[in-house]
Amino acid sequence: MASTSLPLKIMETSRVAPPPGTTPNCASLPFTFFDVFWIILPPVERLFFYPYCHPTTHFLSSLLPSLKRSLSLALATYYPLAGSYRLKPGTDNKLEHYYNEGDAVPFTVAECVDGRFEDLASDHERDVSQLDCLVPLLLKSGDDQELKPVFAVQVTVFPDQGIVIGTSVNHTVCDGSTSMQFMHTWAETCLSGILSSSRVPVFDRSLVFDPSNLYSFFYSETQDMLKSAPKGVFKPRLDLVVATFTFRQWHIQRLKQLVSTKAEQRKMGSFHCSTIVVAFAYIWSCFVQAKGIDSSKRACIGIAADVRARIQPPIPEEYFGNCIAICLASANVADLIQDDGIVMAAEAIGKAVAQPSERLKVARNWMREYAAYAGVPVLTVAGSPKFRAYDVDFGFGRPMKVEIISATKTGAMSVAESRDEQGSVEIGISFPKDEMDCFKKCFSDGLKLLSE
Repeated sequence: MASTSLPLKIMETSRVAPPPGTTPNCASLPFTFFDVFWIILPPVERLFFYPYCHPTTHFLSSLLPSLKRSLSLALATYYPLAGSYRLKPGTDNKLEHYYNEGDAVPFTVAECVDGRFEDLASDHERDVSQLDCLVPLLLKSGDDQELKPVFAVQVTVFPDQGIVIGTSVNHTVCDGSTSMQFMHTWAETCLSGILSSSRVPVFDRSLVFDPSNLYSFFYSETQDMLKSAPKGVFKPRLDLVVATFTFRQWHIQRLKQLVSTKAEQRKMGSFHCSTIVVAFAYIWSCFVQAKGIDSSKRACIGIAADVRARIQPPIPEEYFGNCIAICLASANVADLIQDDGIVMAAEAIGKAVAQPSERLKVARNWMREYAAYAGVPVLTVAGSPKFRAYDVDFGFGRPMKVEIISATKTGAMSVAESRDEQGSVEIGISFPKDEMDCFKKCFSDGLKLLSE
């Protein structure tokens, strides 16, 4: 597949700020150890594809003002997204999210007239470089170059076909739970015309306890990694294609039955066997086969688990920031690529995610554990079906496609609920073309066996 950029025309660049007088004049949120861990990763980039059968002029006059106004209102509640992060003045390792009244979110409007909207919003293989054009860049602006922006928006119009709302969120400011709560607030505000109060963020950083000073440990380790990492390590590869694969409800039920039966036969002991566990196990098994990983190696999958409700005392669901533990599961590649590889994968994943709060006790080992798999592709996970990405409705219908395009830069698979069937799960994953062909065959052949 040829790697060519979309012919975009930038129509407008502006900045959207919270309404005057609705936010603190100046505010800062100190990083917690949950936040600082993510400074080594690129922004989380999501694309929301919506059918919109109107010309660009109609969008500019009718819809764009509503999108901007509702974004401004939503930022009144989620004001840190309009700010930046920086090293706190007078310190050598204290990072903070900083907001000053008047700070604003970069907002880009683009137009694409090549007529390929439905193709880009489909499940089949698409060129990553074309989707990447729909993502806003997080660029520094102003005189203070120490301030690093944390949120940007790009809306791309495909005349008479659709629009794409693209967002870039620096992972240090918040996790997927928080960013998707914001997207729902923005959409509900646009739909109703008044600020949605269904989700009021909690900014209290004292809720996060750090008795063993994980913050300083993570700060030191991430700084070392940033110094040693080659520049551009997370830039998109031009030879990648991305595709979406769906587990229907009956797929999930058959996989659960298969895993449970085989585990009992092998006396493997009990482990968590949920929808997510069997779906991730199946993908992981296909992944190691597509990558052609040496069967003498061990493979690893990393899963970020929300621990707001699982630590003591619990942290409110509305907590603004990061509150996730990294759960790692590993297995012998030789076990994962056998006929019943999904069973071994499910056991490893099920045990790893059973008690995510326990992972905080060994948080100092997270980076060392990842380093143990140097040279072997590690599969990671972005998103969650719990985020209800397909319910983000701005008033012109549910999205026909949601893509986490940043997953293609980090080797992650993106996860969401199915847009078509309750209880089904969508998986987005990227590979070079030859590896994608292998993955597709592995994925489809395995599901065919389930129906026999």
